[in-house]
Amino acid sequence: MTDVVVFGAGGRAGRAVLAEARRRGLSATAVVRDPAKYPDLENAVAGDATDAELVARAAKGHATAIVAVYSAEQSEYAKATGRLLEGLERARVGRLLLVGLATTLGPVPDDFPAAWRPFVEGRGEELAVLGRYDGPVDWVVLTPPMELVEGPGTRYRTQTLGDPLTYAALAAALLDEAAENRHHRRQIAISGEG
Repeated sequence: MTDVVVFGAGGRAGRAVLAEARRRGLSATAVVRDPAKYPDLENAVAGDATDAELVARAAKGHATAIVAVYSAEQSEYAKATGRLLEGLERARVGRLLLVGLATTLGPVPDDFPAAWRPFVEGRGEELAVLGRYDGPVDWVVLTPPMELVEGPGTRYRTQTLGDPLTYAALAAALLDEAAENRHHRRQIAISGEG
């Protein structure tokens, strides 16, 4: 596997991916909107996963893009996902690994908080865009359980959801998928080992 580019590198999931990449001896480019706000991140570059031009600039020269961006305020996931794919195509990045949202694995419960519905529905639209996409970027959405926790464990299970997962295990799952290329154009659930 060659280098990876990590969008959302300033958050907990992104930082865990960077740490796991270092542990594995991989070079990872950290992408954040404002590198000055993250002086502790090595190789940080400015970028925005919702802007095709900035995606293309940041991702150029990488084989895999990992997107661990979280924004509850983002409401136009369909458009943003289209721009992300466009930017990755321009940069000739062949693989996209996206951190998913557990509530997209099934119907949203009727009693789900109304304030969070637009966010959840937006993430569902993101999956719909990916499902219709027939371009050259091979994508996988790795979806952790609702409970992501701090901790050292890197063990995980695929195709199950429920047991809490550490950020370190999420990072291991993302980098394992980048290295092994086992899944294609689908969403998979991951969880802790219980």
